[in-house]
Amino acid sequence: MINRDNGNVTFPGLEAAIGPSLTRAQFLQTLVAAVSSVGARNEPWCSYRLPNVPQPETILCLSLQFHGERLESLNLFHNAARFGASWDWDDWSEERELARKSFHEHWLVTKLGVALKRYSWGEISSNYDAKGGSSSITIRYAKQNM
Repeated sequence: MINRDNGNVTFPGLEAAIGPSLTRAQFLQTLVAAVSSVGARNEPWCSYRLPNVPQPETILCLSLQFHGERLESLNLFHNAARFGASWDWDDWSEERELARKSFHEHWLVTKLGVALKRYSWGEISSNYDAKGGSSSITIRYAKQNM
């Protein structure tokens, strides 16, 4: 699902490759864009929430962040009851978010075969944001000559 050589990411059910050469204009012409929603728009920054991707025991939630035409990053996290199913913080705990972070790291290595590190095309990281109370995977793409 992640090509370690070029940073392209594919997911079953999302019929578009996401990678460092994907421009915003190209993304907006895909079928995935047609069923995505704008997350935040503060031009030149704009994010898009993609359709969720069912996984065994979890649901993968994805968003793309563009700066102008350039794809800046792909952010993803697994959503499952064991990490807290409530959006109103009723069952949130730091312990559950750290468990989500640990799950992310294990999933990257065992299911996708990638390491948390810098690559020639960008970087893969797993983060826990204590202030925001959430854990996610970030694939940040290096600036390419466009």
